[in-house]
Parts: sequence; C-alpha cells; structure tokens
Amino acid sequence: MSPMRTTQFLAIGAAAVLAAAAAPSFAAQAALQGAFALPGVTGKATAELVVRETGPLTRELLIAFSDKATGRPITQFDQELTQELHVLGTDSGFSSFVHEHAARLGPDGRFRVAMRFPKPGTYHVYADAVPSGLGQQVVRFTVPVGVAASPADSPRAPAAGPQGSDGPYTVELDASALRAGTEGMVALTILKDGAPAKDLGLYLGVPAHAVFVNTDDLAYVHAHAMAADAAHGGHARHESHGAHGARKAAIPARLVLHATPPRAGRYALWIQFMGGGRVRTVPFVITVAAAP
Repeated sequence: MSPMRTTQFLAIGAAAVLAAAAAPSFAAQAALQGAFALPGVTGKATAELVVRETGPLTRELLIAFSDKATGRPITQFDQELTQELHVLGTDSGFSSFVHEHAARLGPDGRFRVAMRFPKPGTYHVYADAVPSGLGQQVVRFTVPVGVAASPADSPRAPAAGPQGSDGPYTVELDASALRAGTEGMVALTILKDGAPAKDLGLYLGVPAHAVFVNTDDLAYVHAHAMAADAAHGGHARHESHGAHGARKAAIPARLVLHATPPRAGRYALWIQFMGGGRVRTVPFVITVAAAP
C-alpha cells in the first residue's frame, strides 16, 4: 500500500473511532429513578428511565418497569386507551404539555419513545402504564432539556379562567363541582368559531382526555370524557376504556368527565380532543376546594 493510501486509511479509521466515541448510547447513560405519582393508589411497580439526546429539543426515552415486590422486570402490559404506555410531560412552569406513546422493545418489556419538547427547561415526565395484574401505575421523572430558563424567565402556567382555545376551537369548562378526595364532575363544551363543534372525533378511543397535575406536589390524575347526555350518573372510569373504541356515533360538543383530585389546591389541567382531524390541546388552571 502506498504511503498516501496508508495515511488516508489511518485518517478514516481515526475519524470513525472518534465518531463512535462521540455518538450517544443508551448503555453510556445513567438511568434515572422515578417517583410514584398516582395518588390514592399503592405503588406496585418501579421504573427507570434512560435519556438519549437526539437534537436540541428532542430526546429518545428508554423506560423499563419492574415489579416492586419481586424486583423482576415487567414484560406484560394491558392496553389503556389503545396504548400500552402513555408518556406525558410538562415543564416546571406548567406552560407546555406533550403526550406521546411508546413502542415495545421486544420480550424484555422495555419501551422506547421519541419526545419533542417545545422549549428548553426542566420537565416533569410521567410514564402511565397498566402492568398486567398490577393495575394502573404512574411514575414521574425529572428530565432536563437544553439550558433551563433563568428564574427571571421561568415559564408561567396558563391563566386561570373558564375558557381556553386551540386554533378555532374553544373549550368552556366548569370544574366548580370538584372537591378534594371525592369524585366530582367537570362539564365541558367544545365550540368551533363560537358555535358547538360538529367535527369532533375520538382520540385514543374516547371523546376527550383530561390530565391534571397538582402544581405543588406534582400529583397526577388522568381522566376521560363521555357525552353529557349519556352520563346519567355513570362514571368515565379507567376500567371502562375498552368499550369506547367501537363507538361510531358523532361526538357531541357537550361532554362530562369524572375525576378525583387527591387534595385541595391548584392544578394545571389539559384537555385533549380530536377536532378537524387534528389533536387539540387546551390548557387550564383550576383551584380545587377542600371537601366540606
């Protein structure tokens, strides 16, 4: 081999070694331990998270659940709202919200999910799953993304109020019946250009989703809505999710959901629904009163 070709070969080999060393790897990342975040439920599972940076505001998350009693990896999950894992996140100021779903990584039970965050900051990321035989389990992680905002520029939660919007859609919300520690009803009306929306569709098998996060202790509540005229004292509970996917009727503009906020205080709330063929997300802040 000529001296020139030898030099070129060595240069290419060195570049490949440097690139491999610089490439992010799950194996090289320290696993984050999560905190159980579902109030009123006994934690039966633990979870750990490995984060790989894929861009300035994008991350690939590897999530593994273990049985708390045995320490063994959990490999079987029940579908909840058409998915085996929901991954939801909000920044430390509760001004943004992301909701993604994960693909399973083979028989070891691990999940991988790609997340795109709207801005740099520190995010509370919730992994919401139903390990078979253990019931719903929610684990929260703290995930820094980019450079966290300075205190002077920290994001603010959306202003409290009875209305919120996403594009031409406005949600009118009445959560005045909610009381800490008891199940209460939230009424929703979805308007499009000021009139009751007529182009709503199912999102993950239900008319609308609601995610509550307590702004003090980060407790998490995930509920879903049903048609107001079909409620009649019924309850939109997690165990009835499977029945919703088969419904083909038009989604009404007036909906209700039942939720049990664990304690009094301030909650960030996001309502998600399918409007005009797109997922819409409308933020709120509500204050839940103490039970009488």
